[in-house]
Amino acid sequence: MRFTAMFRYGLRALAVMSDRYGGQPVSAKEISEREDISSSFLEQLLAHLRRHDLIVGVRGPGGGFRLKRPPEEIRIADVVEALEGPFYVSSCLSGDSERDLEIPCDKFDDCTVVPILKRLETDITNVLSSYSLSDIQMLFDQEKPG
Repeated sequence: MRFTAMFRYGLRALAVMSDRYGGQPVSAKEISEREDISSSFLEQLLAHLRRHDLIVGVRGPGGGFRLKRPPEEIRIADVVEALEGPFYVSSCLSGDSERDLEIPCDKFDDCTVVPILKRLETDITNVLSSYSLSDIQMLFDQEKPG
């Protein structure tokens, strides 16, 4: 499993907004320069994050972007969902009948690996849900060399 650049850069942009939470909005230009993200790619990221109600845009002088909720309420799982789409470890689980989608594999009901795949998916989702944007700086400070 590998997260895309969209997720990694999106998380970096959100970390900038998290640092500034409760203060002035952060301009796209500032995020772009601070995190070395191209303006066009950043605009795509910000659009995804707005559509998923993680950020809001503030118009006018001094405008920019800010988190829609406090950093501790925005789970990393929310960011994955916004930028990567629904999380599942295997395409056969994306069709799990619990999700009311078509089952893409004829062997789904008799497949020996489906139970372990379901557990892995649950465990990974739980880990992603256990971290919030407020954990980003704390973990960085803990693990920063020197």
